[in-house]
Amino acid sequence: MEFFESLQEILFPSRCISCGALGLSICSRCRRGWNPHIYISKCGDLPSNHIAVTSSVIYSTVAQKVILGAKESHFKSCDELVSQAITHALENLLRKDQVDFLVPIPSRKSAARQRGRQFIAEVSQAASTRHSIPLVSPLVHARKVRDQSGLHLQERWNNLEGAFVVEKEHGLHGNVVLIDDLVTTGATLCEAARALRYAGIQVIGAVTAAVAQPLR
Repeated sequence: MEFFESLQEILFPSRCISCGALGLSICSRCRRGWNPHIYISKCGDLPSNHIAVTSSVIYSTVAQKVILGAKESHFKSCDELVSQAITHALENLLRKDQVDFLVPIPSRKSAARQRGRQFIAEVSQAASTRHSIPLVSPLVHARKVRDQSGLHLQERWNNLEGAFVVEKEHGLHGNVVLIDDLVTTGATLCEAARALRYAGIQVIGAVTAAVAQPLR
């Protein structure tokens, strides 16, 4: 196995996800654009959807390439970076709150079919395992929604309004934290929080790998 891994590295040497430089999966220069800290933001203007979001990195050109590399190209190194960022954000939240369940934001059905997986659920598994917090998926899409990329603020909120429902037999009792890769306007997280709270589930916050600042 080591021989084949070494041969693969010779034939297909590692390149930086962002700039393409030979060497590490993300070079030291580009690492500055994916350097986990902690960022707290709030979204939602009604009690039914208000939510505090803990994130690890500021959305940038580098962060965009990492997230797209994971989400659309299924690059293992990108998956690992997103997973590590989610875990980092969750660990900060756990310092002050008890968390009983993690709920990933589901991909649109068409996107999940195209990618061959539920992306957020998969990259959240490491955080779930590390902290022994069950990862559950009670959220489902109630209707078709457009891809959020390219939509302006009001279009994003209109696109997601009423988009999620909760499966009847969810069995969730305790504190729930939502997980997503990126928060931009907060529309997705707020709609997910609204649907869960409507079903009687206590949502205490959300964690994301990256955050666009300011939320737009």
